[in-house]
Amino acid sequence: MRDLQATAEALLADLVGFPSVTGTPNGAIVGYIKDYLENLNIPVRIDAHEDGERFNLFATIGPQIDGGIVLSGHTDVVPANSAGWTADPFTLRKQDGRLYGRGAVDMKGFLAIALALAPLFKQAEGEMRLPLHYAFTFDEEVGSFGAAQMPAFLQKHQIKPAIAIIGEPTGMRPFIGHKGGLELIAELYGTAGHASDPRGTVNSIYYAARLIRFIEEKAKSLAARPNAQSPFDPPYSTLSVGRIEGGEARNIIPSSCRFLWEIRPLPDDDAHAILAEIQHFVDQHLLPEMRAIHADARIELIIDSWCPGMQARPDSAAAALVARLWTNAAPQVVSFGTDGGHFQSAGIETIVFGPGGMTEMHQPDEFISCAAIAEGLQFLTALHGYMVSDQ
Repeated sequence: MRDLQATAEALLADLVGFPSVTGTPNGAIVGYIKDYLENLNIPVRIDAHEDGERFNLFATIGPQIDGGIVLSGHTDVVPANSAGWTADPFTLRKQDGRLYGRGAVDMKGFLAIALALAPLFKQAEGEMRLPLHYAFTFDEEVGSFGAAQMPAFLQKHQIKPAIAIIGEPTGMRPFIGHKGGLELIAELYGTAGHASDPRGTVNSIYYAARLIRFIEEKAKSLAARPNAQSPFDPPYSTLSVGRIEGGEARNIIPSSCRFLWEIRPLPDDDAHAILAEIQHFVDQHLLPEMRAIHADARIELIIDSWCPGMQARPDSAAAALVARLWTNAAPQVVSFGTDGGHFQSAGIETIVFGPGGMTEMHQPDEFISCAAIAEGLQFLTALHGYMVSDQ
């Protein structure tokens, strides 16, 4: 285990060294992982985004049969402002039993652990009764864009895993469900003019304010009708407006306004139906008023990304596997999203489970403890034994 720990830490140092900030090309880190696996004679498939600059990586060890287990992680990290860090965020630093660096816990630590075990799985390939798959995705942090391609990729290559383990940092506690995420942009276009005479103009910020108020009222309506049977906290779908921009100066009627907003539905709620209600308000109330003043006025509600929720399935094969190999603790649910929703939507029983703590991610001096790396290695070693056993 000591050799595995050293290998995982060395791999993590290499992975952190790639500044694979979400939304930017990730060919360098994917190329590194591809070379590492292919040097072990593990075949790799690359699935490119339509822009040709961002890539998913998929690899399989073991028999070419249906079933098996996916180890899923994302290669992207949130941005790192070096001013808030003790040292270079893209150089791994080990201190007092901790490994510091952007992405160390979210979630290159899991990638490093999975890759450290690859030689052991490859060595036992002839004895494996189930295949082990690696699915490393891009741009999870801004909308799970890479994972959104995964169902079609699996169908194209006729790969049918049974279980997916999403290695997000959960402190090695199992999470079996989460809300979805519909990420949206609203763009409003009116007409400019001098503020001293607003007649005949369409003030885009006024109409944005009315639209935001309607979104707020919808959010309040959902909150007033919580699902008492839901395991989620809060037990209802939520809406939020997070950023707004528009206008040029105090004395200019703003011709355009733009804001970012989101819908986080319970897995059983329909985010697109909620969006349709808001679109109806736009079409029936706001646009007629705007176009009565200026025919070219418009409002566009743009879907930026969609991450489906994960149904909470405490009796799934994924939950049973983690219970068998690691803990009998009751699985929980979370309100934030992961790539897991896309795997579950592809018919794969999915669980979110991985090393490191949630409180350490998305902040300066992000870290994963050496003890957490050891826990992850211990779990995957147990998984190795499970996959080569005859039980």
